[in-house]
Amino acid sequence: MIPRELILKGGDATIDYGACTMKRQSICGPGAVTGGLALSLLLGTILSPCTAHAQAKKVSRSVVYRNVTLEFDASLAKEYLAETIPAVPLENPTDKPDGVAPQHTLITLKDSYAAHLHRERSSPFAIPRIYVFPATDNQDPRFNEEYPTLRQAVSDLNTLLGRRAGASPESIPFLPWADERQLFIGRKKMVRFRDGRGVFFLTQYDQEAAPVTNASLVYTFQGLTDDNEWYVSAIFPVAAHGLPASGHGGGGEAFPAGYDEYIRQTTDRLNRLPSKDFTPGMALLEEIIRSLKVGPR
Repeated sequence: MIPRELILKGGDATIDYGACTMKRQSICGPGAVTGGLALSLLLGTILSPCTAHAQAKKVSRSVVYRNVTLEFDASLAKEYLAETIPAVPLENPTDKPDGVAPQHTLITLKDSYAAHLHRERSSPFAIPRIYVFPATDNQDPRFNEEYPTLRQAVSDLNTLLGRRAGASPESIPFLPWADERQLFIGRKKMVRFRDGRGVFFLTQYDQEAAPVTNASLVYTFQGLTDDNEWYVSAIFPVAAHGLPASGHGGGGEAFPAGYDEYIRQTTDRLNRLPSKDFTPGMALLEEIIRSLKVGPR
């Protein structure tokens, strides 16, 4: 494995451990104390709001890392980790492209809501993450050959976003590459961010037919900047009211003939479920992407 490059402000090899910016607008009366807002880089604590109303006031945390900025609600995570992940080109065209990607930015929400979902920590869908991949590199003439999954995802997503009507696709482009398939596509929603657009959708990844459960449910965003220079992928583990916590079995034994109907009914039920019946509420996750800005290189 190639070690991750760790980047700090003003340094050559560091980690940005999330100097989160807290935002609060006081709703206290004249003369009220509006200071006293303290930030701990690792604990992200807030001290002494002036009233119960102020305590309920929404608090956002800001991420500023290289050319990426975004905000997330403080209820989602106490801190974040921003990293520059080194390039891993495909060495042989016949190799499995697991982990293959150009140098990119990864923002991970740490000490987050996901801890209450009781996911397997080894799962790539267990922790909320936002990836920002360069979609091109004029300095690398072999870029498309070295990163074929990125090239294909950009092409397929452009096609999807350019579609005005028609049936929903059987699958939606997704990065990083996963050796699993989307069991279903639910709650598809086009969303714009500050300099691009993309699609949110609910799904579960598995290598075979399997029950849809809260152990694997994911709400993901796949998008492109308007200049087609950057590909954004956000992975948010979620739980839905009424789904089983986990499931066992799969393939022909568990679903001998009715799996397609099971998936259709489950997708319909998830599509009808109010946003508030998901953990976390989907509006909070969508706000992260709407706040996103990816600047020039």
